[in-house]
Amino acid sequence: MLAAGTAIAAALLCAAGERTTRWGEVRSVVRCETSRAVIDFDPVGLDAAERETFVRLADQGIADLERLLSPSPAGSPGTGRPVRYVVSARVGMSRTYGRTVLLPLRRVRDREAPYLHETVHALVPSPHASTWLTEGIACYLESWLAENVGGYDAHVFTRAGDRGVHRAARSYLATDLGRAVLPWVGVPGQPPRLDEERARVARPFYVLSHSFTKHLVEKLGLPAVVGLVRERDPEGGLLRLSGRTALDWRAEWLVWSTLGP
Repeated sequence: MLAAGTAIAAALLCAAGERTTRWGEVRSVVRCETSRAVIDFDPVGLDAAERETFVRLADQGIADLERLLSPSPAGSPGTGRPVRYVVSARVGMSRTYGRTVLLPLRRVRDREAPYLHETVHALVPSPHASTWLTEGIACYLESWLAENVGGYDAHVFTRAGDRGVHRAARSYLATDLGRAVLPWVGVPGQPPRLDEERARVARPFYVLSHSFTKHLVEKLGLPAVVGLVRERDPEGGLLRLSGRTALDWRAEWLVWSTLGP
């Protein structure tokens, strides 16, 4: 239960509270709530202004993403369950489990947290093993939203942003690191040691996946690609949608990325 709190602005309430971890531990938190987000912060590490800033970023990010993902009136912001965020020094790497997003406190404090990327995971279930698409759409929407609507891009794997991701992908494709992960772009599964080798494996894989997903969005439109993310067999869905296999699309993207701007 929350203790009595103080409203620091309309529709935003922060109060002392508790959360129970997956392992049954009870920890003290400062909980802030809006209609779209519930954020549990460590009691120390951020001041009230820093907490409020992040709550407003998260709340607005959810609203902006919901408008992109479900532009119909039925999908208007605020109609779904709130997204829950845990901002803690105990979190080593950003993760999303269902509609719960875990973020390192230091990254939130320094405005380097991939909160938009992780919010995409929370809002768009991916019932498949095609990591290239799951991560590609999250990277694409994080960067595109930050550049065109609001919020910030955490730039975890590249400073290129969405506007420059094709050039970044082209650079990686000219390296052994990029060529090593390329076979996993456009097919189910993920490169070995994706979580352990963040610089040598995850970085090129995420950049290539972002670029390939952006290429599909440019050719097929965002609603179609988001629909593929929600399928159990996105590669099969891509074939049914376009009449072309994911590997056909990848071959086109590779030629385009070599010759493109």
